[in-house]
Amino acid sequence: MPLSNALPTLSILGTGVWLAPAVDTRARAAALGADPSGYRGWDQIRIATGDDDHPGEMCAQSLRQALDESGVDAADLTIVVSVGMSRDYLPSWSLATEAMKLVGAPSTCLGVDLTIGCLGTLVGLTTVLGWLLQEGGGYGAIVCGERWAYTIDRSRDDLMSLWGHSDGGGALVVGVGTPQPSLGEYRGACFTSYADDNGRLLIRYGGTRFPITPPGETPFFRTVDPSTRRDAKRRHLGAYSDVLDGLVAKYGVQPQRVVVNQVSTGIVRELYRLAGVAEDHVVCTGHDSGHLGPADVVLGLRQLFHRGENDTPIAIVSSTAYAFGAGLLLPPA
Repeated sequence: MPLSNALPTLSILGTGVWLAPAVDTRARAAALGADPSGYRGWDQIRIATGDDDHPGEMCAQSLRQALDESGVDAADLTIVVSVGMSRDYLPSWSLATEAMKLVGAPSTCLGVDLTIGCLGTLVGLTTVLGWLLQEGGGYGAIVCGERWAYTIDRSRDDLMSLWGHSDGGGALVVGVGTPQPSLGEYRGACFTSYADDNGRLLIRYGGTRFPITPPGETPFFRTVDPSTRRDAKRRHLGAYSDVLDGLVAKYGVQPQRVVVNQVSTGIVRELYRLAGVAEDHVVCTGHDSGHLGPADVVLGLRQLFHRGENDTPIAIVSSTAYAFGAGLLLPPA
């Protein structure tokens, strides 16, 4: 039974994005000795090269931009949730807390770090909605920063599906019961997990099982479980279909546009069919910016907002290797 439209929502008040310089993906791979003739991924990637181009600074610069756009002061934030995978330093160092420090958030603000891959922005929105409702309203932020392009060996043709990984960050400033003009009202989401796929794509070294990288190996060495590779796309499309159908059933609203993490060209092409929307209503940012992780969703929403295309319900669709989600963003009240 659809939920009541009177339920509280999370207002998106401002967006910010930080992008590294653009690089031609095929040219970069060819220069490293790969054969890009079979590559069907994103045309451009973003590769960070500056001494300060690290996730903490990406998050802070994106958050400053989002705060400026929203008209919210950093001193009014009560929670900042970081949803990226990359970090300047390993835990117990906090990416969210670093962004708070750099923008001047108060000591009453809590920094929370989530690590759920490209699904992070959607999980972050859901987390902050619940937090602010519990607090009786106020302001929060979701930030993400990925510097992971350097971990992909583009000289290897067998890693072609990962060549599109890019460096960049994004931020959303949000509120419950706040006076600033809203760009969109986040209602909630549906999620599904494929626990058996946990570890299907694995960075083997650095954890407690294999803490030391053997001589001659790269610490970013990735393995893909060959027993799951053949059926991965079928399972992914099935999971996307499930969460999109679940979203409509839960809220009784049919989305008219879709923003999705840019994990691959094939997935983005399929989503308009699964979502039942026109092809040009699925936001595609990948050919310009590559795959930015959770910041893909921030960039897609920012483009829709700036084009004034936030006047219809929007589905936010994203995934990580083992979980999938679809969230509902309603037009500003």
